[in-house]
Amino acid sequence: MLWNAAAFDLVGGPGDEIAVGSLPAAVREWFRYGGDERMAAVCRDNLIARAGDLRVGGKPLVLESDGQGCGDWTVDPGAGEDDPPVSFGGSRYADHFSEYVYARLWETLLWRERDTVTEFDHRLPEGAIAGLGGWLRPLPTTYGWALNQGCDATYRFEGDARVAVAVSGGVAVWSVVAARSPEVREHFARMVGAL
Repeated sequence: MLWNAAAFDLVGGPGDEIAVGSLPAAVREWFRYGGDERMAAVCRDNLIARAGDLRVGGKPLVLESDGQGCGDWTVDPGAGEDDPPVSFGGSRYADHFSEYVYARLWETLLWRERDTVTEFDHRLPEGAIAGLGGWLRPLPTTYGWALNQGCDATYRFEGDARVAVAVSGGVAVWSVVAARSPEVREHFARMVGAL
């Protein structure tokens, strides 16, 4: 597993190998080992493209469709890159396909956590993102789309806590902090302005 090992780790590992067509290496690996089926089982609110339905041609390949009809996540199979960027609604979403699948799975699983502090449309304290990066390990950042609304970027971190913050200007359009310890949850929730 070269490109998508971290994403497969989130969903119990790769499945049985199947034949897929000519796709960029990271995309081919994902579909070859059943990543599409595993993602569909986790991201149930959206329509996930399955290997058997892929139609590779001269236009962007639809990977996932937003369940509310807001747009599609797409990749250009002819981009000439092994791990190409992914777009949402025609704008950049992830710098690499492998970051797209990891971020989508990680975030979906985060929203299912029980021990969380979740807040919407709150001020993001200056330096909060850099501060989180000093305490926690930064994960892939995505751009332009945060669940059901636009944003500048969605930042993700993990370590003693799992934290995601979707940012638009100086506002967190949403933030989620998950940790078993109430003290740890409160610490990071205060860092992002959720408390």
